[in-house]
Amino acid sequence: MKKIIGQIVFFTLIMTSVSFANTYDLELNVGHSVLEARFNATLPLDEDFLTTGIGVIYNDDDYKIVDVKLALGGEAFLPELTFNLGFKGLLGNMEKGYKDGDLMAVGFLLLGKYAIPEIILPIPVDVSVGFTFAPDPLCFSDSEKYLEFRTSLDFHIIKSGIITLGYRYIKAYFDNNYGQWDMSDGTLFIGYRMLY
Repeated sequence: MKKIIGQIVFFTLIMTSVSFANTYDLELNVGHSVLEARFNATLPLDEDFLTTGIGVIYNDDDYKIVDVKLALGGEAFLPELTFNLGFKGLLGNMEKGYKDGDLMAVGFLLLGKYAIPEIILPIPVDVSVGFTFAPDPLCFSDSEKYLEFRTSLDFHIIKSGIITLGYRYIKAYFDNNYGQWDMSDGTLFIGYRMLY
């Protein structure tokens, strides 16, 4: 029951924000045995912006994770540097050998992006870094702790398209019928993001 209520709350938050947003992007990334799809929407505020999004990460052998994010962002120190701070809801299943556990958590989300000036590089390139951490009090079901780190280079090849080269690391801790155990995965990926 707790799982269903959490899903409804997150879905409502996302749909409310998405319906008023004016900037959308759709992203698809592939890596060794891993597929990621993501939809984001950005709503401009006075001097900042609100970002919402939903994503799915699928590894055919080890895990399936759906996430929903809600973050407030803005410029920091330089016009080329932006930060987002918010929350990411996570729901999924992870396996390690014969062990498997249900993941359900709400993590703190920190995102940063630096647009390399065109004086340095002839094509626009962004360096992006993201960090999600869900401590034990914000983990439910079988999960006890969740950590995710993601970094990427985003090449703006055309006005409405970005090629992404990146790395993602995920680590989750569980406590269920199999006792205490953890699962981790690091993946290099390449992807394409369409801007609307």
